[in-house]
Amino acid sequence: MSKYQDETTREVKSFIIWFIVIVSVVSVVSFLAHTATKATHLDHPTIVYEEFQEIYNTCQKLNTDLCNMKALNENDKMFEQFSKEQRILSIKTNLNRWIEEYNAKSKMWGRDLWKSKELPHQLTQQQFSCNN
Repeated sequence: MSKYQDETTREVKSFIIWFIVIVSVVSVVSFLAHTATKATHLDHPTIVYEEFQEIYNTCQKLNTDLCNMKALNENDKMFEQFSKEQRILSIKTNLNRWIEEYNAKSKMWGRDLWKSKELPHQLTQQQFSCNN
């Protein structure tokens, strides 16, 4: 009887060890799969959709500001501290930075999928009439 109990005890211990090993392996594999999925999929596509729209709207506003700045007279009181050319250069630099950010995000894998179809894939400086 003792021999039978020893064999049964060994089998139970072996089963428990294998069970723990299998559960550990499955846990590690599912954790890695979850991490890989999170790295390749966007958590909030709505935020990405809105982000592209906001960047595009910012570029449109900067273009309008640039047009307005170019229309002002150089003797305007606004230009006492900074010249008209300095302000125009500042707005152009800011507009170009936003264009670059839009284009960089548009090239990111997966982000372009969540952009409005009404927005262009890439922006160019020529798209903004006052940035020439």
